[in-house]
Amino acid sequence: MLFRTRLPEQESLPLQGLPLNCLVTRSRRKTLALHVRHDQVEVRAPLHITTAEIVVFIQKHQHWLKRKLSEKQQRAAEVLLLKDGATIFYKGRSLKLVLQKANQPGIIISDDQMLIQGPDVSQEGAARILKHWLQQQAKAWLPPRTRALAEYLGAGHKLKDVVFRKTRSKWGHCTAGGRIQYNWLIMLAPDAVIDYMISHEVCHLLHMNHSPAFWQAVASVCPDYTRYTGWLKRNEHRLWF
Repeated sequence: MLFRTRLPEQESLPLQGLPLNCLVTRSRRKTLALHVRHDQVEVRAPLHITTAEIVVFIQKHQHWLKRKLSEKQQRAAEVLLLKDGATIFYKGRSLKLVLQKANQPGIIISDDQMLIQGPDVSQEGAARILKHWLQQQAKAWLPPRTRALAEYLGAGHKLKDVVFRKTRSKWGHCTAGGRIQYNWLIMLAPDAVIDYMISHEVCHLLHMNHSPAFWQAVASVCPDYTRYTGWLKRNEHRLWF
């Protein structure tokens, strides 16, 4: 009787030329796939694939792997940290973050810095002050522009509500019932990007999909929308805290 060697469902492999190991995860999938984070590489493999075959697969994609790791590490280094002297990306500009004790919380923007002041300017306290300020900005800016655009497109009767929620995966969302939700962190983005986000969600009142007709509607009110979707893809990691 022949016995087949059972391959491990998980193992760790060294990566040539990189100070990281690669986590190999085998499952009942059919193809090999490479996933990259800034501090980890994972190969997802079918159960029958040998370690030698996985090594060949990694070597074949080594240049792509190094480029992706570099990109991920750069993004990790750019993540917003609310501490004195850090850099905050606001309206497309890199500003120095200054935390200052004061009796009343508030935020002051100058040409080269953002001053966050209040009784508690620890990292958690600064986050609360900035959150409140951005939410106030969002409530003042987004609902009237959303309603105005909905009326312009003849969809004002479909818009039922504008609400705000911080989510990890979406900047905006429109329900079939006409409720538009925005992530208030978008207020850190340039005004043109904010207006694109409004255009995107309002056009969902006309088309609840991403069909050619939907994108034609977006282009009718935001002709440079591809420029702004590209900006978000490149920079959205810098807006989170």
